Amino acid sequence: MLDATAEQMWNSYLAAESRGMRAEKLVALNLFLDELTKSPLQGWSDWACGIAERVVDRGDGFVIRIPLFERAIFPALREGFEKSSPGHARWLAGLLDLVYRSRTCREQLPERGEFGLLRAALRHDPLDLRSQTRLVQAFADQLRYSLHALPSGVLYGTDGASIEDCKELEKELDEFCQLIEGQENHSDFDELVKVSRFHFRKYREYLETDGQCTSYAQFLELDRSRHAIGH
Repeated sequence: MLDATAEQMWNSYLAAESRGMRAEKLVALNLFLDELTKSPLQGWSDWACGIAERVVDRGDGFVIRIPLFERAIFPALREGFEKSSPGHARWLAGLLDLVYRSRTCREQLPERGEFGLLRAALRHDPLDLRSQTRLVQAFADQLRYSLHALPSGVLYGTDGASIEDCKELEKELDEFCQLIEGQENHSDFDELVKVSRFHFRKYREYLETDGQCTSYAQFLELDRSRHAIGH
């Protein structure tokens, strides 16, 4: 909750936002933040987290300015994260674009990237379906990205995967399978899992041939021929 003075200044800031004058907005916002941070974080952290919840979970179009994020919302979310409070890691994940725009926040981020934050969210609350759904989608997007350069090869980040990268991708695929197990829509990912498992293993085997084939496509063709003859 905000005290009476801070609430009045917050309303003044919102009024400035509605008028659309940038300089006026920032002056009003910083005056509000100066007043807010005179009192301990514990007194207004729920209010700050409420803004994050509105934006991340409910799709509220409220624009969070960098000063508001740095001085109020991020400190409240980080404190909640450290207490393993449900939701806080998910809200941080949903506001990562703001984190990355602030050096101060980047340096204090308690987990690395969206995956780390969403995994933490599920540790804090195993029944957090929002975080589970977002993590499943993030995994699926990563798997599709790793395969999109085929038949040239498997990607890891922006580069071709190494043998160790392939092993890491296989571990992440196993985690993905555990995550979707029991979900009603798990069959939606059957083909993605099948293709990923095949190529992560085969591309690793290709790299282990130490240049015996000139390309991954050639390796796959020779592999198919060997299996056809053996069959």
